[in-house]
Amino acid sequence: MEKARNMIRNGTFLNISGVAMAMAKERGVDIEHEEIRTRFFERLDRAMDLSGPGDELLTVLNTLRSASISLGIVSFVRGPRLARRLQLWKIDNYFRTVVTPEGFSEFKPSPAPFLVAIKQLDLEPAKCFVVGDEPVDMTGGKKAGARTVGVPRGFFTEEELKEAGAETIIPSLSSLPKIVADP
Repeated sequence: MEKARNMIRNGTFLNISGVAMAMAKERGVDIEHEEIRTRFFERLDRAMDLSGPGDELLTVLNTLRSASISLGIVSFVRGPRLARRLQLWKIDNYFRTVVTPEGFSEFKPSPAPFLVAIKQLDLEPAKCFVVGDEPVDMTGGKKAGARTVGVPRGFFTEEELKEAGAETIIPSLSSLPKIVADP
């Protein structure tokens, strides 16, 4: 896990499938890159499908919708896979826009995908929050002119998210509605 964190942190790979391919090669696994990538995503999708959105996320989404907060997603997950997961989890109707890497020459940490999402939401960047658990979210959101909120629940620590530009750190998503309501 630490090796994967370092590969992403130091920019060797910006996505987890690149890490999986590098680690397989390092271990002498003699399989085509595309086969490794396919197997990796099949396993990841099975695990994610079973995990579901969780009660905390559902509560936060309902709270934000009740407050008429417009939501969007900017994700490295490819469009068809993400759409399938959002539908399976029954949360697709919470998001007014979903931006995925297709069609971009540069994705996170570039501000471009965040600016597209902001435009599709018909908002000003300064009135938006980018919430994420990776430094690329903080860097891209900051460059786009949005406020940045780090949630250190993934690979990265609070310090790493702050270094990348997180203005606010929250321990869990349940803290988000108060921050968004009280800018």
